[in-house]
Amino acid sequence: MKTKLSLAVTLALVSAGLLSGCSDDNASAEEASTQETMSTLIYIPVDSPYFMASSDPMPEQEAFALYQRMQPMMTLESDLDELRDTLADIDDEVPRSMMKLLIAMGEELDGVESLEDVHALGLKVSPQAAFYGLGILPVLRMQLQDEEAFRETLQRVLTKAEITPSTATTNGTDYWVLTPEAPVKAILAIIDQQLLMSVVPQDASDELLSQVLGNDLPGSNIGDSGALAEIEQRHDFTPYGAGEVDFSRLLNELSTPTHSGTQALMDAVEAEQLDLSACQADIDRITSRFPGLVMGMREYNQDRIEMNVILETDEAIVSDLRALTTQVPGLGSTEGIASIGMGLNLPLLLQTVQQYAQQVRQNPFSCDELQDLNSAWTEINMAMNNPATMMVGSALSGLRARIDSLTMTDGEPSGSGILTLASPNPMGLVSTASAFLPELGTLGLEPGGEAKQIEAMMLPPETPALYAAMSDNAIALGADISDPALLQKALEAPASERDLLLHGHLTGEFYHSLSDVMEQMPSDEVSASDIDVFRQYADIYKSMEYWLRVDDAGVEMSFSAELE
Repeated sequence: MKTKLSLAVTLALVSAGLLSGCSDDNASAEEASTQETMSTLIYIPVDSPYFMASSDPMPEQEAFALYQRMQPMMTLESDLDELRDTLADIDDEVPRSMMKLLIAMGEELDGVESLEDVHALGLKVSPQAAFYGLGILPVLRMQLQDEEAFRETLQRVLTKAEITPSTATTNGTDYWVLTPEAPVKAILAIIDQQLLMSVVPQDASDELLSQVLGNDLPGSNIGDSGALAEIEQRHDFTPYGAGEVDFSRLLNELSTPTHSGTQALMDAVEAEQLDLSACQADIDRITSRFPGLVMGMREYNQDRIEMNVILETDEAIVSDLRALTTQVPGLGSTEGIASIGMGLNLPLLLQTVQQYAQQVRQNPFSCDELQDLNSAWTEINMAMNNPATMMVGSALSGLRARIDSLTMTDGEPSGSGILTLASPNPMGLVSTASAFLPELGTLGLEPGGEAKQIEAMMLPPETPALYAAMSDNAIALGADISDPALLQKALEAPASERDLLLHGHLTGEFYHSLSDVMEQMPSDEVSASDIDVFRQYADIYKSMEYWLRVDDAGVEMSFSAELE
């Protein structure tokens, strides 16, 4: 478990600046001009169905300092030994080849301790890079520090991985073919201080290869059009990496290819061109409500990283989703060593599902390819419309579970924390919960009253002391809380103003506590090195957060990490 995780983390962190721009602090004006000329943005068509790219540089010293702060403080050698042992048990050729390639890459990165070490491999810590589609055909570009040094690194990696690529030339440009004879082939080229990788048809034309390799540039690119800058500005993303997937362009490209790369790739894999002529109205109906995905980073610095993905929706869906959010005391805060919570108006959710299901019934999707959507809304409506949902929904509008401590007690994991249950009708919630815990109904809880201990015969003897308290809009249940007054504080905690549907957080202290518990609970699934990784994460990360919220543009899914 730890081997694959830590090696993957290290490999990822070496290229942590993949979409973080490219700049040497001491670059001359002439070098800067050359970098601008060779910007990866000039290769991305303005009508590309998808792309992810960086628009501005992060200084390499800053990028490497961030890499050093985030990587686990360990060498790769022991990890590589474990992977080498695993290799003997892999019989399938493709996974075995990928494992050998991973090992070879790890061997090159083992011992990298300075920016100069990275440069010696021909790499940049913060290369300007782009991943994009020529039609649906994928292309990856990444700027190199030193073309010749990287050629040597690449040759060592391929030799160690026992991969022998063939070479080919088109319009005077050489490239490698990394895969054996097949309908499609993976190619790699080093051109003008850039690494290029793509997947193209085996019999790709010179014209298509010229576009892939960048000899034939698009008539209009996202750099000139300002498409990337517009995404960054609209969503407050940093210039270190942002992009989009345009659903309309993607579906239309699959239906009526406008780029030779799409048609050639579909022909190569014998994929039938989608006949969306009967579905176009349905497709337009869907893409008008869900235009696409956008992604980027709102923060990327020495102290904090925040990554965001937004599913774009129309204003009506945003309004409906925003109405579903509820006020849950403490939701969105990072109090405790870990927490998870959600706020959702279940009765209104049921009404909204019924509303959308009725719309689909009255105006069903007509083409055969989308009949599953018609039946899906019927099934969702039936699943939601049941007595249990109605019973819980009328009394529960959200919750937040907070862990304050995690320990081992008498050989068993134990802890303390508070569960807050938001409700428009707390007394009704007590009545509902009493069906499962009768003693709760006999406590005589009342809004603003004192916390009371729950003494339940149904609970195991080792269960820590449980307390309950109530406010006008919530109930708090505390486990092993030394001061019951803390329940009142939890009930009075402010709710987030970010229209959260879901929020959770983990702290470095949680990782430390979890490591201690794991260490005292021997398991065949968890090794000492696994535990060591968690301890190192505890030293690296002060806290991590993840959330799902309603954004003005749609539904935002985000992750952030605050560094120690």
